[in-house]
Amino acid sequence: MSSKKLGSRKILILGGVLVALVIVAVTVGPWAYGKFVVGEQPDELTLPAAGSSADAKPDTSAATDALDGAWTVGADSAAGYRVDEVLFGQNVTVAGRTDQVEGSATVADGVLSATTMSVDMASVATDESRRDAQYRDRIMDTATYPTATFTQTAPVELPATGGRFTVTVPGDLTVRGVTRAVEVELDVQASGEALDVAGSIDVVFSDYEIPEPGFSGISVDDHGKIEFLLKMAR
Repeated sequence: MSSKKLGSRKILILGGVLVALVIVAVTVGPWAYGKFVVGEQPDELTLPAAGSSADAKPDTSAATDALDGAWTVGADSAAGYRVDEVLFGQNVTVAGRTDQVEGSATVADGVLSATTMSVDMASVATDESRRDAQYRDRIMDTATYPTATFTQTAPVELPATGGRFTVTVPGDLTVRGVTRAVEVELDVQASGEALDVAGSIDVVFSDYEIPEPGFSGISVDDHGKIEFLLKMAR
């Protein structure tokens, strides 16, 4: 075989290899990016499922009036956001987290009132610093709007059973300087001097004048949710 034909054959083989590599990059790349660059995200902030080992012996004897008093959000509380993205063609869910949460609530004669929660938005972080930079600057402008807050707007009578229960609380949610009336369903576990409270609030970005979160190669749903797990004590 002449050297000219051999050279042409090598070029064809090399071209075929390059095409195969491009196909692999296009088809596998987005999946690999979503799997290994985004990685596993934190679980939703919820109470343990009823009957799980962490919740095997709930304090069902705690009548509602036993909850009377002033409660304060303490250590080990967490809040953040969860949003769905399409990342270079791959569907992913991203969750941001912070432990910089403050709040309080009052229970008197079995009625819940004066519930407040404040989240330090600048401290919310994901597993990707570039995403966090977009979130803090362009999207949430945390320098101008450092906190998101929830303030209860009407008293709510708690279930008479105590222990573990669910209650819907009306309030005002303020995000990025915009306040909207919302209702949040709280999942509550009472046990002695401890009160664990979990919940989430759906947020449509345009309702709070949040800019389009997507950027090059990434599209984001037009809504997400704020979620929280509060460890409260008297």
